Amino acid sequence: MFIAIHHVIHDPERFKEKVNRMSPPPASLRRHQFFTATDLSGAACLWEAPSVDDLRDYIDPQLEPASTQTYLQVNEERAVGLPERQPA
Repeated sequence: MFIAIHHVIHDPERFKEKVNRMSPPPASLRRHQFFTATDLSGAACLWEAPSVDDLRDYIDPQLEPASTQTYLQVNEERAVGLPERQPA
């Protein structure tokens, strides 16, 4: 499934450090896109994962408390511009 994440960034410098030091994701998780606001107040990304819980368990411990995440399972039938699925 595709999952979009909205990050509310509380500490831009710490967020940048944490993103740069994230451990590689397990093979079951694939990041497709990552965008930050010009003022680093927020960010968004698109992942492919087996479940929201799997992705949350990987992301939250590495980025909190620098940011708070909201996870959205993408309605693939109504989405526009989704990337091609990547093989596992």
